[in-house]
Amino acid sequence: MKEFFVFCIIICFFVSTDGLAKDISFDEVPEAIQKIALREIGDVPISDVDREREDGETVYDIEAKDDSIDIELEIAADGTFRERDITEKITFSELPIPVQDTVHQQVGTLKINDVERRTELGMSIVGNRLRTDTTYYNVEAEEFGVEIDLEIAPDGRLLDIDMSDPIRLKVKLLAKSKIPTLSDIAPYREALVFYEYSVRKRIEGEFKGNQKLRVAHWAIYDNQPQAIAKAKVGSSHTLHLYPYQQFNELKSLYTSDTLALDADIPLYHDVGQKILENRTIEERYDYDSIFSEKMPIFWRIKDQLKLVSLGDSRGEAGVRAEMFYGAENQKTPIAYNLAISGGPLEFQEIVVDKYLTKMPNLEWVVYQMSPRAVNRYFEHSADRELLKSRGFAFDRKHAETLWQGSDAAKKTVAEITSVPHVSEYWNERPWGWKFKAEVWDRPKTKRFERKWEISKKRWSRLTSMIAALNERDVKMLLYLSPLHPIMRDQPVVDDDGTTQKGYRELVDRLKRLEAEFPNFVFVDFLRGGNHDFLPEMFKDLDHLNALGAAKLTQKLEEIRQRYDGQHP
Repeated sequence: MKEFFVFCIIICFFVSTDGLAKDISFDEVPEAIQKIALREIGDVPISDVDREREDGETVYDIEAKDDSIDIELEIAADGTFRERDITEKITFSELPIPVQDTVHQQVGTLKINDVERRTELGMSIVGNRLRTDTTYYNVEAEEFGVEIDLEIAPDGRLLDIDMSDPIRLKVKLLAKSKIPTLSDIAPYREALVFYEYSVRKRIEGEFKGNQKLRVAHWAIYDNQPQAIAKAKVGSSHTLHLYPYQQFNELKSLYTSDTLALDADIPLYHDVGQKILENRTIEERYDYDSIFSEKMPIFWRIKDQLKLVSLGDSRGEAGVRAEMFYGAENQKTPIAYNLAISGGPLEFQEIVVDKYLTKMPNLEWVVYQMSPRAVNRYFEHSADRELLKSRGFAFDRKHAETLWQGSDAAKKTVAEITSVPHVSEYWNERPWGWKFKAEVWDRPKTKRFERKWEISKKRWSRLTSMIAALNERDVKMLLYLSPLHPIMRDQPVVDDDGTTQKGYRELVDRLKRLEAEFPNFVFVDFLRGGNHDFLPEMFKDLDHLNALGAAKLTQKLEEIRQRYDGQHP
């Protein structure tokens, strides 16, 4: 009994002390740890040193900082880093060009107060590669009562944005610019108009300015005149405002400003304006599937696209289209992910036949094909739903007009996001891809039914689809997507019941197609489960997360470059 009591005291001691930090001097840190820390810190003054226990192990927390840098280190007793966080104050000109571009897109010409470069130890998908050190940039802008904090990856990808709420004012309308008409702005579909107001009451936010302001409203949105045109001078309104200077993209739109010139009056944009939309506009993009959320962007950039990705939910989650074609695609989208959840082979054939073969600059179709696509036992109705949809009916009825060639300049990301109806879709799925960082932390298999037989009809559809693209000198890169490593050595290679024997038959057939069609490329990333995609790259059994999608797309881009003569 006495021994048990002593044992409990010892256990309680370790439990109670684990996680407690003790301030110590740097001289009390073991010499080996000092050397490691000094390699990171250099001449930066040490401001704080703690010793603590984490998970039963001694850990040293060391912080060093001066006016331009803050370094936080967490080093285990064996010399390995638990944490390394370095924050450096830098100038705007030191930001990589893609980061500068993103800042301009998000804050316009607002005053930038603070720029930092942060480097952290940990797994990363920044730069489209798996890295152990993550570098990103924090930028803070503040002006006209609005504060914006940005977190941006080195490649310009916006990781996070924190923006103060809009300024809310109760105002009185003093003067209106001339209201533009549809004929005034043709062939464009959107227009802004400036109104002048006096401030009657500040409801929320910090309004910095005199008692007058000018506000850009949507006069016409997606070819629909807006109700703001009927507002009468002297009427009262409650507006939700952000500084007009914040929105670089608005400056490229048709804008009516016939008010008397007065540079002292601040300019704002009405972000709370209720937009009127024609019912025909809603119906126009109703494809009775997730396709409805992708086609508004597609129709705006179809003439500039060089690559389109197709497939089912595995392709939708696994292909980060922004990673194709380098910097050009980052600013001016020329690659787009059109894959949809549950999209069977019949659906892909319709998309190729009715849309992709009509695109003037298309070079590549990246097709993620699941074995189920040609499995006779797999059924899905997405193709029938598409054919019956109002969006598809609209496209067929107006095909001649919709597919007319255009000499318009390529749409940039800023221009795409300048139109509310379209920007909602783009912000949700930039380049057609939705960020998913979840990791399947409790993988397990189940009993899969083994049902496999290649459908002759579906195989014929696949062959016809490849042939149609080949005739137009469009290359197809068809790949089998990897599944979680837990599927390795299972009797099936896919949760649809594809057997190992069936998988080998499918691969053999696809290789024969590759030999038959000069513009057809086949890549097997599934490899019967014996691939190099790590468990932490999957969000579930058969879908990659953001980390896995970065690795997969990097491989696809290298293949594209190799076939285009850009990669050894």
